[in-house]
Amino acid sequence: MKTYTCIIVDDETLAQELVETHLAKIPNVKVVAKCHTAMEAMGVLNEQEVDIMFLDIEMPDLTGLELLKSLNDPPYTILTTAYSEYALESYELNVVDYLLKPVRFDRFFKAISKVLDSLKTKQIGENQNDQDIRTKGDYIFVRSDYKAVKIRFDDIIYIESIQKYVKFHLTDKKVVSLMSLSSLLKILPRDDFFKCHKSFIVNFEKIEGIEGNQLIMDSKTRVPVSKTLKADLIQRIDKKRLL
Repeated sequence: MKTYTCIIVDDETLAQELVETHLAKIPNVKVVAKCHTAMEAMGVLNEQEVDIMFLDIEMPDLTGLELLKSLNDPPYTILTTAYSEYALESYELNVVDYLLKPVRFDRFFKAISKVLDSLKTKQIGENQNDQDIRTKGDYIFVRSDYKAVKIRFDDIIYIESIQKYVKFHLTDKKVVSLMSLSSLLKILPRDDFFKCHKSFIVNFEKIEGIEGNQLIMDSKTRVPVSKTLKADLIQRIDKKRLL
């Protein structure tokens, strides 16, 4: 059974603990962070992939709704709030459910069940998209603009996730295709490619340098590397030829 990652965003510690207690009864959901502010949550979302977010609305500095509006590809979101007047606006932001505090377990279970059903459907769709990728030797064919495009692994500098699409940054062009980074990781040669960020995969041979939390690629483009994945990257480089 696949385990899904979850963050809880609420400026009230007791409210966080109640949601966490409810989540402890759900076997395939793991809490990876508890945040007291929207800005703290944004930092977590930029660093790692998150499947589910429990989000309070009224928080200092930045509200939960303002956080949602700022995200290009937010996780499946369940709002938890003491105020019912935000319900209409929240559904316009495609939230999965709207729970009033204190959150009862029966309503919580209904909401998390909807999220898990959506995640399973999404996973099935990604698996079907995987079947549209043809692999052979040192290249793949991907669908782009109603045609199959051949992409050689050696030509890939890095790959960027843009919502439901990925953009291949190649030595001589860019190709956009409907698929996910996770599907590509199953296909790309594991020794040659590295997922350095929730939204980026890089070609090891195209890395020219590391500066802070950025990778300098041979196209002179800078690609972010998350703090949690940078150590793994250094370890892999060390096994190759870091002096």
